[in-house]
Amino acid sequence: MATSNEARRPCVICVGGSATIDQIFLVDEVKLPSVKITATDFVETGGGMGANAAVAVQRLGGRAIYWGRVGDDETGDQVIALLKHEGIDVSTLRRLAGFRTKIASILIDARGERLVVSVQPQGYPPDASWLPTEQVAHADAVLADTRWPAGAQRLFDAAAAAQKPSVFDGDAGDPPQVRATAALATHPFLSQSMLQSFDMGEPERALPQLYGGRNVVCGVTLGAKGVVWFDGERVHKAPSPRVHVIDTLAAGDTWHGAFALALAERQPLRTAIEFATAVAAMKCTRFGGRAGIPKREEFERWWTEHQT
Repeated sequence: MATSNEARRPCVICVGGSATIDQIFLVDEVKLPSVKITATDFVETGGGMGANAAVAVQRLGGRAIYWGRVGDDETGDQVIALLKHEGIDVSTLRRLAGFRTKIASILIDARGERLVVSVQPQGYPPDASWLPTEQVAHADAVLADTRWPAGAQRLFDAAAAAQKPSVFDGDAGDPPQVRATAALATHPFLSQSMLQSFDMGEPERALPQLYGGRNVVCGVTLGAKGVVWFDGERVHKAPSPRVHVIDTLAAGDTWHGAFALALAERQPLRTAIEFATAVAAMKCTRFGGRAGIPKREEFERWWTEHQT
């Protein structure tokens, strides 16, 4: 049960397909094929799209509730402990007996780009009927990623019934499935690679074709090139701040979490997009994936300095 102080903070329910443990190595260069690489830095932290988005919501001053699944192993214990440490409500997170929690090993090179080696959760049951969707009426916004379509769809249906904004992180996945899920959300934003998989041309041409269903907007995040979105009438663009990139891991997750929080705070759409883009840009200046997601006061101080 939320305290009175917590209840005044905007609440975002985040549904994630898989929460993980990320082992992140900073290297000068990713060399292939067979070679030994010496890392200059290393961090082990939590990961997963929806889970990282929940961390962004919490650190930026919101109240995050995470709905998802982990295995009943020690890695699952670690995932839960890290989310609890952030103050995230994980009371609905389900342990799956007999399943293994995902671990990812990631190399980050001198340009901030990444090479990820992981195994997707094997055999996680798709059933989402157990999600307590009656709680959506008490939230201010919801968010889901592509890794658990049944969970995302159940969440978005509940959000529609409660007239709450719903953010979809369309990073990757089966294109027809992603498109179907995106149509259920009010604010779906795809990755550049996902949008390209539809083979509809440039964003200005593709987004109007994808727009439909419950969409208020339909957009794409383009990293350093900013964000493009379609609102049913015309295409809009917002640039990304120029920064020295150290690590892009979790930048998209951070963007979607910050954006969902901004909608929960009832920021105007363009303001919300610009806020999320600036937060994600700041994250890219820090090494360590989730570890680089800023707190609200850190971001506001950095943003003031960045603009001067």
